[in-house]
Amino acid sequence: MWKLVSFLVLPFFLLSAAPELPTELEVRLETRSSAKPVYLSRVYLEPSESDWRYFDELRAVLEFDLSNSGFCSLAAKQDELEKAFGFPDVRSSFDISLWKKERIPFAIAIQSFQKRFSTTVFNTENGTYKKYPDVSLSGQIEEDRRRIHRLFDSLQKDIAGVEGIASLRILYTQRARNHQKGADWVSEIWVSDSDGSNARQITHENSYCLSPGFFPKTSPDLEFYYVSEKSGQAKIYRSSLSTPHPQPLVDLRGNQALPSLSPKATQIAFITDVAGRPDLFIQNFDSKGRQQGKARQIYSSSRATQASPTYSPDGKQIAFVSDKDGPPRVYLLNAAGPKETQRPAPRLLTKKNRENTSPSWSPDGSKLAYSAKIDGVRQIWIYDFATEEERQITFGPETKENPSWAPDSFHLLYNTESNDVCELYLIHLNGGEPVQISKGLGQKRFACWEPR
Repeated sequence: MWKLVSFLVLPFFLLSAAPELPTELEVRLETRSSAKPVYLSRVYLEPSESDWRYFDELRAVLEFDLSNSGFCSLAAKQDELEKAFGFPDVRSSFDISLWKKERIPFAIAIQSFQKRFSTTVFNTENGTYKKYPDVSLSGQIEEDRRRIHRLFDSLQKDIAGVEGIASLRILYTQRARNHQKGADWVSEIWVSDSDGSNARQITHENSYCLSPGFFPKTSPDLEFYYVSEKSGQAKIYRSSLSTPHPQPLVDLRGNQALPSLSPKATQIAFITDVAGRPDLFIQNFDSKGRQQGKARQIYSSSRATQASPTYSPDGKQIAFVSDKDGPPRVYLLNAAGPKETQRPAPRLLTKKNRENTSPSWSPDGSKLAYSAKIDGVRQIWIYDFATEEERQITFGPETKENPSWAPDSFHLLYNTESNDVCELYLIHLNGGEPVQISKGLGQKRFACWEPR
């Protein structure tokens, strides 16, 4: 709830208020808009608090989320503005005149006392504030970082009218040399926070794991699927973050690769060579997640390779890659139901560039992200279904592949490929430079977002 600030030091504000106006008033903020300047204060600590580095790290989490939200631009620190907060009693002594002079519509005051992280946001345009529930700190940086991410998601919802994605986790693969087997490689599934922190390995197969994806969120124990070559062939498995006991998801001969789950988990599309060449198959599931009928081939073309299916948000269509007409490009077809016998005919979707791969359908259904080769370098492009236009959103010398949409249909993850270095980057659709989020050794690829 936003409340009217008692700006006791601001004469014009008092003069503009009617005599009978109460000291608190509910005010609604604007809905989604372009990036707004936001000032984030230093952390004000009690004199008894000595571990200032810990709180600076928590502030850095909030600063990262603000800087990369796409809806906020972080204003530079100024000593004069720090004094304007009037810590520790920010609500009664906040001086709005400086903020209007600097044209900063939002000011965030943060302070900590008795192991609690306190946040108050002032809307200097409307003369309102909101005091958020204090974040109880555990003293464990991994857990406290997640709590600050959740706090930011609430802040963004109020400031921009759009639910944040900072508290969501991501899955990805990490490839490294297997020193036990000479020059061979191993690739395992990892999970991290949305900013790349708190990374931990999920699978320990000493094998080659690829293409992870989340099941719809139905319980706190998040389930995911992925491809593993631990049996000698590439197969699709089902597992969970807290109790990783992988089970085969599809019962089919041959290699299986590049799976994509329909939004309601009633169907999975994948590529398999069971018929002799890499073709597009689907497997249906019943309401309990059990296989329903046999896996069915829904598209094949002589002397062609199919790859990278991705479902539309309503589950009725599948975009996929095929080189049936020459270079690989993205095609669209209807997702056949379990009783359909006629195979649908695909429609060419991407026409601007001749080599398009790894499509990813945005959760709101309006866009398709993919990788396209431009002047010998792969870049991330977006196809807009409403305008049928394609536009490039990344630039620079490094190859970029495997885009993945966040649930807000506004942020994307992708991985670079340069020599033996592969890193994960975060980008949003409001401009700005991509930000590397992956850390440490190993080649990171195939990132995907936790669902809401």
